[in-house]
Amino acid sequence: MTRLVRHRLLAGVIAVMAVAAYGGAIALIVGWADFGATTNARLPLDNPALAGLALLVGVGLPMTIAAVACWRGSRSAPLLAVGAGIILVGWILGETIVIRSVSWLQPFCLGYGLLLAALGWRAYREDRSHGAAAPDTGFRHRAGAHVDSRT
Repeated sequence: MTRLVRHRLLAGVIAVMAVAAYGGAIALIVGWADFGATTNARLPLDNPALAGLALLVGVGLPMTIAAVACWRGSRSAPLLAVGAGIILVGWILGETIVIRSVSWLQPFCLGYGLLLAALGWRAYREDRSHGAAAPDTGFRHRAGAHVDSRT
């Protein structure tokens, strides 16, 4: 499998979670989703719309950034995928602590985050073994000096 194909497949997997996060965020913000009075009372400021905004920024945005980077074939894409997966795992753990309630969606998303991190790490290792060693910083090292490759 080529690097571009690997990154595009990874982009698709990440985009699924980005779309789910945006859907959940919109549902919370406009009031289509309700956790019930007990769980809503455990939310910061008892506000599902604020929780939706946090979901949008905390999960949707990192997933979108990672998916776009993967689709474009960025050299940093695999590490962004790892980061997005770890953020999702952290989100789920934090959510579970805050709302003190568990649904089937939380273990699923926890597993999805771990899968994204694992797939991103695998893509990073495969890229590295095929010569795309590190994210491009725009600088090349030569005999201890930094040469700006952007000029």
